[in-house]
Amino acid sequence: MPGLHDAVQDQGRVALSRVRAELRVTSVRPFPPLALALLLGTPAASQTLAWDVPHRGAHVYDRSTTTFEVSPPPSRLRTDHVVRGASAGGHEWRYFTCPRTGVPKDFELLAFDDSTWLLGRGEFGTEAGNDPRQRTPWRHDELCLRCHVDLGEKKPKALVFDVDHDDGIRVWLNGILVLADDGVGRGRRYVVSGDPLDAWQRGDNVLAVRCSNIHGAQYLDLAMAVVLTVPPAAKTGDDLQRLLREERDGAQRVRGDLFGGFRPPALLLQGDLDPAGSFVRIAPGDLRDLPWWVATDLRCGVLGGSVQLDAGRLYRLGDLQIKGKANPVDSEGWQTIEVAVKNTAEPALREDGKRHVERFVKPHVVYGFDGRITVRRRLEVRGNQARVVEFTTEMQGRVLRGKDWKEPAAALLQRESWTFATTRDNQDAAFRAMVQAAIEKGTKCLRGLLADVNGDDIKPNPKDTERSYQTGRLALGLLALLKGGVPRDDPVVQNALAQLRLRPLIDTYSLGNAMMAIEALYAPASEFGDLKQGTIDRPRKRTPSAEDKALLQKWTAQLLANVDTRVDPAYLLRFNYTRGDRFDNSVNQYGLLGLYSAHLCGVEISATVWEAAANHLLASQSPGGQRINLDLVDYRTHARRQSSPDEKFTVARLSGKTSGWSYEDPKSEGELVPTWGSMTSAGITGLAICQAALEDYAGLKRSKLQAEANRARNDGFAWLAQYMTMRCHAGGIERQQHWFYYYLYSLERAALLSGIALIQDRDWYFEGAMVLVLAQQADGHWPGELHADQAIERNAMAILFLKQSTLPVLTGK
Repeated sequence: MPGLHDAVQDQGRVALSRVRAELRVTSVRPFPPLALALLLGTPAASQTLAWDVPHRGAHVYDRSTTTFEVSPPPSRLRTDHVVRGASAGGHEWRYFTCPRTGVPKDFELLAFDDSTWLLGRGEFGTEAGNDPRQRTPWRHDELCLRCHVDLGEKKPKALVFDVDHDDGIRVWLNGILVLADDGVGRGRRYVVSGDPLDAWQRGDNVLAVRCSNIHGAQYLDLAMAVVLTVPPAAKTGDDLQRLLREERDGAQRVRGDLFGGFRPPALLLQGDLDPAGSFVRIAPGDLRDLPWWVATDLRCGVLGGSVQLDAGRLYRLGDLQIKGKANPVDSEGWQTIEVAVKNTAEPALREDGKRHVERFVKPHVVYGFDGRITVRRRLEVRGNQARVVEFTTEMQGRVLRGKDWKEPAAALLQRESWTFATTRDNQDAAFRAMVQAAIEKGTKCLRGLLADVNGDDIKPNPKDTERSYQTGRLALGLLALLKGGVPRDDPVVQNALAQLRLRPLIDTYSLGNAMMAIEALYAPASEFGDLKQGTIDRPRKRTPSAEDKALLQKWTAQLLANVDTRVDPAYLLRFNYTRGDRFDNSVNQYGLLGLYSAHLCGVEISATVWEAAANHLLASQSPGGQRINLDLVDYRTHARRQSSPDEKFTVARLSGKTSGWSYEDPKSEGELVPTWGSMTSAGITGLAICQAALEDYAGLKRSKLQAEANRARNDGFAWLAQYMTMRCHAGGIERQQHWFYYYLYSLERAALLSGIALIQDRDWYFEGAMVLVLAQQADGHWPGELHADQAIERNAMAILFLKQSTLPVLTGK
């Protein structure tokens, strides 16, 4: 087709001329050869690139955070940082390590010759090469440091030392001892003022440091700031210490408010991309990931151009607008992107009304942010597909608060480097091996947490308690061990079971977990695979021991008493933690999960219980949402497609309204309340359980109820199709950085109970498992969240997700 070819070449030449004209304004260098080749091979009119990540796969990166500082805003004390610590790149020292008796004589004096000493940068320690903070090895008893510093033309008001040291430390200024402390620890601050500063001299000064290792940990890093001016009220060193402590505590509060232990791992999931495959569709929920979001946006292409992103409703930060430009790709494939990041004055309405934003969004926006992001990335381009093979990012700015975000609360500086590591091609053998290893490490750690049944988190509750959460936590951990493959005769499992059978259970959460744990003892080993493959149509009845069945009957009676007393449970059954005038959809799913376990074990439960529970879930689903085309693929169909990719399959097209569930009622004072991913999954879970249980009653036909439940579940899946992300808790702003593991475990239950392998062509299990496997810590635990979560619960929920522990109950057979 010569005409089309000529048109493409003409487009390329026009675009090339335009870029060359722009380059002539700023540079005398010719147009980069790589970019020239790219332009000639790619129509300029379609310069937007698509990621080359495999379908339902992922690209994995190695991420190194060289700097992450949340520091106080401009101080009331005017300071000059003359020695920077490891988090800011580290200071270069002359250093000498030696046994206890080998410390060089008079090394702290000005005249000492240190020219033969080695050069090293802090932090010093025994973990250099393993711990990213440590840059220089120190393995002898003693460490001596020296450096020259310019302390200005005027005598300082004070010197401030921020030191990480283990063990004791001594610091000399021009041969005079100014600091001595035999304590140990990180983040220790010392203020030196008064007579010791007589050692100061104009211009060049010598700082000497000695740290001694007595036993245990071994590390040293030191930063020093010169205080040039102080407020009139700060008359003593103690006053300066107090002011500095207040400033640092304020910055630490900001850090604690915005940044938790969990952060999404360094990967790009194909399922996160927009339909064109060019950028991550849903903004990250963590400010630390904004530079990654910019770096993975390929829409500006090889020619560069404007960059504009809308990070809507970030936790505690509201709406952030990201605007800037990308330069053309250079001859080595590198491209620079520079953007500004600013809060909007008010959160946008988006799909909500003004009252909703006033009530449910603005109260959770407590900070603003004003900063800049610089990304330097290297692209590999093949046709219209590309991969970012490495990139560096720098984000710096101010965290703000107060009216109109005028008051500085902290300064943020983050520098990172990312390098492409590998590609995961969906659930291949390497992926399955990673998952299995993560489960084994996780169950080993969880077993250790459950070994002492009198530990603080799982010890028996006091006799007069109104809840039994600690025993409920023990039951959840036990369930994860059983599902994770720990043998039933394992002593930790047996001891936990004995405690569970003996302890009084009170609340719905604890009862539900305990009933699932007992039922798991009697589940056939091959049942999960048989249900996924469709060789059996539903879970098989269990045959518990007489003692366990009696216990389940007792717990079922207790559970059915823990209902919302404001409604008739014969028509609307919804669970509270204990009997009372409230409910929530979170604990409600634990009640239904527990009841279904009892049902499988032969405990008689009236059909009206399942009908009333379904009625509640139908009534509590949000009436909002937009209608979309929905693609849900069950496990049997998915397996057939994989085994026979060329075979034609008839696919039923579904339509769903993006309607989820909230924590309690869908409306408050007439206004729709926020919908969350965990609660939407809980709603789907509850309906699937009710539908499956009702099918077990011979001769009982509830066609209308079943049809309504199918419609409601599809609407819930439509909500997930629209908003599902594995980088934070999907949904309302207030839960983005809370209950992430619970959200994933809820999603696992919702999808598996309904037998769903793919949601809108996304492999929900692969995506969630990739995040959990890569986020797992070296010791097997999973990192804590922003709120004070419990290690047993987050580890158990991660294992239960990875193990795909929930049985499909709606198989379609």
